[in-house]
Amino acid sequence: MGQVVDASIVEGTASLTAFVHGVRAAGMWRDERGVNLLDTGAPYYDVYRTADGEWMAVGAVEPRFFAELVRLLEMDDPPPQHDRARWPRLRAALADAFARRTREEWTAVFAGTDACVAPVLSFAEAAAHPQLAARGVLVEDDGVCHPAPAPRFSRTPGRRGGPAPAAGEHTREVFTEWGVPDRLHPTPNRPA
Repeated sequence: MGQVVDASIVEGTASLTAFVHGVRAAGMWRDERGVNLLDTGAPYYDVYRTADGEWMAVGAVEPRFFAELVRLLEMDDPPPQHDRARWPRLRAALADAFARRTREEWTAVFAGTDACVAPVLSFAEAAAHPQLAARGVLVEDDGVCHPAPAPRFSRTPGRRGGPAPAAGEHTREVFTEWGVPDRLHPTPNRPA
């Protein structure tokens, strides 16, 4: 028996904010930008400019990830991670550390570690990233790079690259597959 699937992007996006609604209800989130744990308020969850003017993203929220970040940045005596009064000093220390090397150098330092640090990539760089390429996340049609159809279904074939079908290109095949008699198939003179 079939059913209607009622899905919307806005509802899917809202479901991603469950954590924020929870911490907000607990009084741990303020409706003000740049002062909260995950909105660049915390210095260990932000982006930092590198020596070549590029950027590294830091998301070292848990203490063990923060400790690895500090170790790999070779920081001497950093302020305590969760001491909000000393966050300006910690942010300055992180900025100074990242400014010592290029994005490529930092990427190599943090590769394969638990420091929760990654390079900030341009769209072109992201399209060439091995993880995205391996999963076929992005496809190219007529020279235009764009996301592949998602989600993927285990038994339903999806299009992964190649030109998009022309409008109406598969209409007869689909109607035939659905059991619609030929006389009811749409034609240029008889709309569907």
